[in-house]
Amino acid sequence: MHSGNKDAAGSTDDAEVSHRVSQAPEEILAYWTPERMAEAVPRDIRLPAQKESEEN
Repeated sequence: MHSGNKDAAGSTDDAEVSHRVSQAPEEILAYWTPERMAEAVPRDIRLPAQKESEEN
């Protein structure tokens, strides 16, 4: 796993994140009802800054 520089909060700006899922796919699908999907809030995603050479 790649790790970048940590910020003050202890997170990295270019780190890969993964975790194991212990639930069966059927359990996950049963959890995400239309009501839960409607109330879900998207995760805030920060994209890496582009270098000057990539902007042109």
